[in-house]
Amino acid sequence: MNRLFRPELVRIVDRFADKNACLEYMSGMLSETGCLSFPDRFFAAVKGREEIMSTGIGRGIAIPHARDLTVSCLQIAVCMTREAIAYQSIDNLPVRIIFMIAVPQSSNQQYMRILRSLSEYLRQEENRQQILKASSEEELFQYVHKIEDIIISNLTNLP
Repeated sequence: MNRLFRPELVRIVDRFADKNACLEYMSGMLSETGCLSFPDRFFAAVKGREEIMSTGIGRGIAIPHARDLTVSCLQIAVCMTREAIAYQSIDNLPVRIIFMIAVPQSSNQQYMRILRSLSEYLRQEENRQQILKASSEEELFQYVHKIEDIIISNLTNLP
């Protein structure tokens, strides 16, 4: 399995004008790694997913994601914002931590397990607080790298 998180996919940003600006920026991050052949199409897929139901899972977290033919490898971009974004989350609270998952068309089961592991990890208050304390992108990457280890162990421990 490729690394889900890479240092170049972990950013701390002061602010975004709105939710769409954030999603477009993060689609661009994923595009720079070469895992998206058509970033505009992926961005449209993510926006379409948001129109069906917000991926703001509550507690200041969003996990936008899309499965698309233009995605060549499962990859996760992470953005933490210094200023929260209005996101139409399930709890109506703004968002500061965004995990965007680019999913190849062929990886349904693995992706659902990753999404579940990530959500369960982020439900824990102490885990969210640790992420929010990151003062640099390097420190933020160290935290998400730990999350990746947990996700991988969850994937390998399944029957």
